[in-house]
Amino acid sequence: MIKFQKFMLGAFLVFLGFLKAETTFSQIITADEMPRGLYYYKMKRIDKFKEMKSMQDLFHSDKYLMGRNIFSGNVSFNTSRVMYNDGKQLLTQYRISPGLFIRTLIFEEFSFNTTFYKNFGAIGARQWIPDFTYSIGRYHWKPKTWNFGYENYNSNKFTDDFNSLWRKFKEGYLFLSYSHLLPEKIINYLRIDYSSNFRVSYFLRYAANFTDLKNSTQQGVLDGKLYSGIYFRYTMLRNIFIETGLFYYFDQKRTKQPWDPDWSYAFGYLDWRPFRVSFNYSNYSINKFPWNKNQNIYSYHGFLDGNFRLVFNYNW
Repeated sequence: MIKFQKFMLGAFLVFLGFLKAETTFSQIITADEMPRGLYYYKMKRIDKFKEMKSMQDLFHSDKYLMGRNIFSGNVSFNTSRVMYNDGKQLLTQYRISPGLFIRTLIFEEFSFNTTFYKNFGAIGARQWIPDFTYSIGRYHWKPKTWNFGYENYNSNKFTDDFNSLWRKFKEGYLFLSYSHLLPEKIINYLRIDYSSNFRVSYFLRYAANFTDLKNSTQQGVLDGKLYSGIYFRYTMLRNIFIETGLFYYFDQKRTKQPWDPDWSYAFGYLDWRPFRVSFNYSNYSINKFPWNKNQNIYSYHGFLDGNFRLVFNYNW
């Protein structure tokens, strides 16, 4: 029995030795194989400007948070007609204002956004023309999504003191919006190229405080300015679009002001990608329906009073 056990133990050791020899043999064979490409990847520098997606591609560097998509926005050139009364007569000048828009990503689609303007000369002194605007909220470009937050497009000035800024902050708007595209069957009838679509956006906006025509502040947390509306945007061909909006004020006699529009319109060429140039025109104030002409004390307002805008996008 003992001899049999020794025989089995010896056979087992021989078997293990055979396995080790096979393993060693196989390792020698694999050593002659082509090395894996783990350490042989090459990073090709993007040298075509139209293929760049961020400043990281432009400078070929990942320093200073480049390529993280935390910061994005655009540089713009804005111009429009500005008419005002100096107490003696109605004067006409033209605004020439560069602008810098910065979008700072907070979380997913939540961002803090601000735009800074440089308004030259007497134009910059006009009280309704802002030096900067700001907003914070959820902004999602996809259809069938809800957006919400706070927006302040008031006449904020760099020279404002704290009390003025706080007053204008309370005149900012809480907003809620929802957008969707028309059904594909309908869009197919309107489609000209790959960029063609028709977007419908609904919105509700509320400000606790607002300023009336006498420059008096009306306030009340639950008695503020509430209005809603709907936007239609038809992108026709190669990102060329036309847009119009309709507005409804829930308390027209008390909250609607002469500069508040019944409708708005815009058109242009829009390319949202980084390092692309776009052009658009927008007119978002004063426009009245024919039956509301008696509400319009700015009878001179017209097409030239809208904003002509040349935009260059960037992505940090």
